[in-house]
Amino acid sequence: MAKYQELFDHLRTAILRGEYAPDDRLPSENALAIRYHVSRITTKHALNALADADLIYRVQGKGSFVKPHLASRSRQLLLVLPFLDPQMGDYASGIKQELTGTTWQLSTCTTQQLKQRNLTDYAGIFYYPQDLNAEMPTLIHCAQNRIPLVVLNDEPAQLALPSVTSDNATGGALAVEHLQALGHTRIAFFSRVAFWHDWTGTVAARFFGYMNHYHQPGVDGLKWAQALGTSLDVQTVAAYLRQEQISALIMGNDIEAVKLSTGLTKLGWHLPEELSLVGFDDLAIAANNTPPLTTLTQDFPEIGRHAVDLLLAQINNPRSSCATRDTVAVKLVERASTMMKKERN
Repeated sequence: MAKYQELFDHLRTAILRGEYAPDDRLPSENALAIRYHVSRITTKHALNALADADLIYRVQGKGSFVKPHLASRSRQLLLVLPFLDPQMGDYASGIKQELTGTTWQLSTCTTQQLKQRNLTDYAGIFYYPQDLNAEMPTLIHCAQNRIPLVVLNDEPAQLALPSVTSDNATGGALAVEHLQALGHTRIAFFSRVAFWHDWTGTVAARFFGYMNHYHQPGVDGLKWAQALGTSLDVQTVAAYLRQEQISALIMGNDIEAVKLSTGLTKLGWHLPEELSLVGFDDLAIAANNTPPLTTLTQDFPEIGRHAVDLLLAQINNPRSSCATRDTVAVKLVERASTMMKKERN
């Protein structure tokens, strides 16, 4: 990590913890350089980053000051999830980790429970939509009433709200590259989410990553995805995989991958000898599956960091328009559910 980033992180945490009160003057560039044993260029860079994050403001000739939180009457933040289920992804821990040691408090509720909440009780909201189209009126209401809000795991179309998503398209590409490196040429994408109806959302992004990096003569990747996604049962899926000689599948998520793995095993399939599987999300069930599932992992601490920064930017400056679209990198976690095609019987 660059020295200026370390100093930025230290000062940012101190501000969030309340070590510096609103409108307190921070030490000068020279004073910071002496205290932290860095160059003045480093301190200047760190202070610029704090200003960009809307945490401080400058007064010419006087210095840098902590920007007041205009919603400081409430130090409560709200995380809205479709279900209070760890299989949704560990967004709560990522955000809580970022808020540790600060005066901000995080509450969690479901989309259904949100109807009984008074949104003005909260300084800001982290919102994970299950169905973006159906829940768009709620997002519009927050935008119109200038309620600070960050959308997680999706992008709110053209609505001027910030969002944080994992790099799902790159995840799809990494899965393709991994399987191709193992010698697979008949690779399909399979999800029960009918993403081809509107081409939006997490699964659609993962499919586009697959399509952008998978080019095989005579193969129609979309046709495969639609046929598999609309299959009524695992027997139909198994028959189609045999018919099309598909040797590897990239699944829309880990839950779908584990369900298919279990179903095919009950039909007598031997995985990964007969079929390599890649999931997405790196849930606990992925590592515990038989065989353990190769998957793409999301960086929830980094997602939490971006989400908190974007929310505080709105809290600090509610009159500014914030439509930042942050994307957090994913990584491939290789396990036993994928193997070299040449080793298959």
